[in-house]
Amino acid sequence: MPTPPPTEMPASSRVEGWWVLAATTWVQVLCSGGMLLVPTLAPQVAAAFGIPTGWVGLQVSLLYGVAMLASLQSAVLARRLGGCRASQMAMALVMGGCALALIGTPLALLATTLLLGLAYGLTSPAAAELLSRFTPPERRNLVYSIKQTGVPLGGVLAGLMAPPLAAIWNWQAAFLAVGAACLATLLLLQLRRSRWDASRDASVRMQRAGSLGVLRRYSSMRWLGATGFCLSAAQLSLLSFAVAYMVEELLLSLVLAGAVVSLVHVAGVTGRLVWGALADRLGGSLPVLFGLAGIISVIFFLLAVLGPAVPTWMTITLMVMAGGTAVAWNGVYLGEVARRCEPGEVGEATAAVLVLTYMGVLVGPALFSLIVWLTGSYAVGFLLPTATGALAVFCLLNCVRSDASIRSA
Repeated sequence: MPTPPPTEMPASSRVEGWWVLAATTWVQVLCSGGMLLVPTLAPQVAAAFGIPTGWVGLQVSLLYGVAMLASLQSAVLARRLGGCRASQMAMALVMGGCALALIGTPLALLATTLLLGLAYGLTSPAAAELLSRFTPPERRNLVYSIKQTGVPLGGVLAGLMAPPLAAIWNWQAAFLAVGAACLATLLLLQLRRSRWDASRDASVRMQRAGSLGVLRRYSSMRWLGATGFCLSAAQLSLLSFAVAYMVEELLLSLVLAGAVVSLVHVAGVTGRLVWGALADRLGGSLPVLFGLAGIISVIFFLLAVLGPAVPTWMTITLMVMAGGTAVAWNGVYLGEVARRCEPGEVGEATAAVLVLTYMGVLVGPALFSLIVWLTGSYAVGFLLPTATGALAVFCLLNCVRSDASIRSA
């Protein structure tokens, strides 16, 4: 896919771009926070819904599965309605999901999961449609990285807000708080809707394969999507099993393990900003992605080989470093996707690669669980993200080769 030439943005658009960035990041925070409410309040929610606590974990997998399917058509929806209106729809869906959760039945939990999954699948293509028009090329990677901090910040929001509200009132209070924040955000977005959605195209029609047509047309985008699959598998392998690994193999207390996971998330937020700024400084995100994929593979290999054999502080250090890489690649990655597109295609391309990324979210933890079941060791399980990090380097190399073949044709 050819890279479009850089264009100078007027100062007014640049100022407006910071408002777009703030709005899209906050929408991402609320969507991520809403989808993490059930896992955060798992014991209370499971008791209220009359299901085993272990079943609550299936809710996250189902949610990402719905988000993956929603991504197929979400970019078309964002182009038809505009990125701002699509973001408002995401807020309305989260609001509806939080309201249905208050019913407290298993069927209501299923409906909540479906609505939250639809909202999550809509946010990134909607944000990409807006950011592509209001972000100068020289700040693209940093801006996308800042926006992607909304994902871990949503986890921080859920972790800091939900348990205290559940302790002071009840578990429903956390859902009410997120729903109220979504309502306020939806109304505030309306103030900028006419300007932000000025380029919407109501003539765009949904296609049977949705955004996957981008992957068919451009081989380099297929390899980028495969890169997202590999890196998301590594990310979710870390986040899904870090606590279990530290408690069962390192013999840390649950409180200390939780504190380490918080550091992993903080490293993820920090890393997203650092790698985005570095990519902009270098003038390209591919070198940063190559470096991150290689470092991810090395760090998880060290975790797998060293395991509990080294001092605990060293293992914790490696896990925090994994957070700064395996949880921090997303912004630079989406910046590279945007760089390769014409402005009108950014939302569609983002949705297409996210379909493969969400597949990695689903497949990675499942394969990790299988490895642990077969070997009885979480340390051995870290060989999976070791392999996916190496495969990501392979995919990026093929992406570069695809560019070279297009230029020579």
